[in-house]
Amino acid sequence: MKSRHMRAMQSATSRRLWRSLPWLAALLLLWTASSVFAQAQADADPPGRVAALSWREGSLVFAPAGDEEWTELPANRPLTTGDRLWTDSASRAEVQLGAATLHLGEESHFGISALDDRGAQFILLQGTLNARVRELAQGENFEIDTPNLALRASQPGDYRVDVSDDGRRTRVVVQSGVVTVFGEGGDAIHLGAGQQATFAGRYLAQVQDPAFQGDAFSQWAGERNRAEDLSAAARHVPRGVVGYSQLDAHGTWGQDPTYGEVWYPQTTVADWAPYRYGQWTWVQPWGWTWVDDAPWGFAPFHYGRWAQIGSRWAWVPGRMVARPVYSPALVVFLGGGGSTRFTGWYPLGPGEAWWPAYRTSTRYVNHANFNINLSAYPRNYENHVYRHRANAVTAVRVEDFRPGRPVRDRWQPLPQGVIGQAQVGVAPPRPERRVRELPAPLQRLRAQPPAGAQLPLPSRFWGSRQQREVQRTEQVAPVQQAPQVRQVQPVQQVQPRLIQQQPQQAEPRFIRQQEQPRPPQWEQERAVREQALQRYQQERLQREADHQARQQQWEASRQRQQQDPVRQAQEAVQRQQPQPLVGRQPNAEPPRQHQKVAPPEAQQREGRGQPQQRDDNDERPGRARGWGRG
Repeated sequence: MKSRHMRAMQSATSRRLWRSLPWLAALLLLWTASSVFAQAQADADPPGRVAALSWREGSLVFAPAGDEEWTELPANRPLTTGDRLWTDSASRAEVQLGAATLHLGEESHFGISALDDRGAQFILLQGTLNARVRELAQGENFEIDTPNLALRASQPGDYRVDVSDDGRRTRVVVQSGVVTVFGEGGDAIHLGAGQQATFAGRYLAQVQDPAFQGDAFSQWAGERNRAEDLSAAARHVPRGVVGYSQLDAHGTWGQDPTYGEVWYPQTTVADWAPYRYGQWTWVQPWGWTWVDDAPWGFAPFHYGRWAQIGSRWAWVPGRMVARPVYSPALVVFLGGGGSTRFTGWYPLGPGEAWWPAYRTSTRYVNHANFNINLSAYPRNYENHVYRHRANAVTAVRVEDFRPGRPVRDRWQPLPQGVIGQAQVGVAPPRPERRVRELPAPLQRLRAQPPAGAQLPLPSRFWGSRQQREVQRTEQVAPVQQAPQVRQVQPVQQVQPRLIQQQPQQAEPRFIRQQEQPRPPQWEQERAVREQALQRYQQERLQREADHQARQQQWEASRQRQQQDPVRQAQEAVQRQQPQPLVGRQPNAEPPRQHQKVAPPEAQQREGRGQPQQRDDNDERPGRARGWGRG
């Protein structure tokens, strides 16, 4: 009785389990779809890392991503993937990206290939670049590409790269740290601290060059790096905040009992407020981005919050991670219609959540609002501190906002009643066309930059995934071993593709070595390598042809079998019938059991002598079964 009851309970449990399987499958499918959707949203998030021009001497122009014309670079305009810079003759520039600082010499053509949380990749087509890498996260990539090679930093250090005017030679000087230099042929060379090498062509052909002794540019870059090492702002904010070193000379730090560490800017305008003296610029992929006029106006307007302490405005950095997420502007937009069409905004206070106007994932919003309670500040914006304060709200006409005109002379205060009736959190209208910060001032440049439309830029550097095939048609320099370089085996890493640069006749600026004819043994080794490569390609093509022929034969045989149903039926019947034994007729009598026959002498002794009988199954004539012959 008990066993019958147990079987009934087990049966009921099994039925309930089978009935719940469809629901479990649906939940699993829903969870998988949500995970895939969340990952897709995370991949579509804008980068949380940018660069900014922190210092300039002389003239400098830039070309935004996707633009072919050179224009003036406004102060505090963020630099992102696809942007290019050109420094004029007798000019210098400093580009800061938080964990690293780049210094550009005169007549340098520099571009940003990729810049995000996973790494930084730059291109130097001409000129001089000094890179100070302060820190490298786990798995982070820091790469500098030139027309004939690519180098990748393996650890923090100081690295200098010089590219000749024709782009055919590159000198790499490692002052500290370790880099790996990649060539087109798959080889790689490691350079450590105190080593240098000059490479001609795309196959790491080394050229004997005098030892690097330093120059005025290297002294200037060293002084800038030492000043950044001693920055007072680095004791209050992490170095991942782009533009932190500009705060030292333009403000003072203080301690507030409510907000903790704060920074007071030095301002001389009576009605000064955050996000009031500058302009709005459309920068992809974020959209409307605030570009401030102040020399210190990058970090306080893209990180942290603002607070009004007494009669002064103070920047509150708050608690930050090592590399905080960059924001285009930490404000809330206001909109008004009817007869007073305007676009206004006010700064976010400490602890208030920032909700981006563009589409992002939940992970991105959480990282951008580190240490902030999102549920306490929803999108209705009713509990914001500066929501109803007229001295914190700035507004301009829509006709002035969309073209990106400077706000300094066009902003107007709003009455309290208009602020209370304004729409909060509305996204400003998109620009009708690409907004240009200033006209292109190319007339005052001493050295004209290359035309953007005619530059032989590789597609992989500027947003396209297609890669150009590199041909071995250029003339390389004589192969000579540099005394300070160690040749190593190719490393097992993804090697960046190098670009194809048309040879020119211009003399390199820093190379004074007279070229000599190639050694004959180098030509012989090259011919042997080419022959081996041709044999390998022929064998590979032959194997592919044989495999294709066998595949075609198999396919033809299979088709013939499918097209002949009668033959298939006959073969099926034959397989079902029993197969006859080999060497025996179907109706033949089964063979008799063979027995051993004693010799005649033994048969006579026993009185049972029998003549030997021939075995019918023995095919050899005269062969009798037994131990003897007849």
